[in-house]
Amino acid sequence: MRHCLRRNEIFKAIGDKIIDAVFPRRCPVCGEIVREKGHLICKSCIGGLPFVKSPYCIRCGKEIISSDDAYCDDCKCEREFVSGRALCNYTDNMANIILKIKYGNKREYIEGFAKLLTIRYKKFIEAANIDCIIPVPLHSSKQRQRGFNQSEILARCLSKYLNIPVYTKYLYRVKKTKDQKGLNRNERLHNLDNAFVVKGFSKEVKNVLIVDDVYTTGTTIEKCAKILKDAGANEVYFLTICTGGIN
Repeated sequence: MRHCLRRNEIFKAIGDKIIDAVFPRRCPVCGEIVREKGHLICKSCIGGLPFVKSPYCIRCGKEIISSDDAYCDDCKCEREFVSGRALCNYTDNMANIILKIKYGNKREYIEGFAKLLTIRYKKFIEAANIDCIIPVPLHSSKQRQRGFNQSEILARCLSKYLNIPVYTKYLYRVKKTKDQKGLNRNERLHNLDNAFVVKGFSKEVKNVLIVDDVYTTGTTIEKCAKILKDAGANEVYFLTICTGGIN
């Protein structure tokens, strides 16, 4: 048995080297080949990422100007989710990276951000006692057009690092909506009215982690959290790659 396991490890290592040689990992920030073993983003680029820094809202994780405030303006009212965190601020550079992922088919960039999210927020996730990860779904027509859901890829990468199952069988997007970009909070809320449905939700699932690429005002997370709680979820948390600007 040990010999079989050792042989499998050798084959995997050889396979990984072949893949790296034919399809070398490229840094999502600068686009250059990542030379450092075990890294998904260049060491020089990691230091330049616009990581969310303290002080930040204790509910949504968005940076706030004053450390005297516990919540950002959006979170001073009650929210459907318990809390959430984001890795980076949504700067122009990060917006370009997200665009490359979604519309330039650079889905391989996602794992690097998933790894950084895991490193930074593993304790946050462990404290939440998460039962499953649910990605924000795309409408079926948009997913067919794009060929993938970036939030689902992020969820599956996080699942690998956190050892938490991903479920895509519960939450569905049934309404084609306008792009949320450029809409104010009220317009975003109305745009997502009746956009999501939950099917066959398990009573065994209590605490859910929603995953998406960008958090702006929280309306998408809010709608998903409410419908999941209505279906039986107890607590809802979230993780995203980016969050909107300082509040």
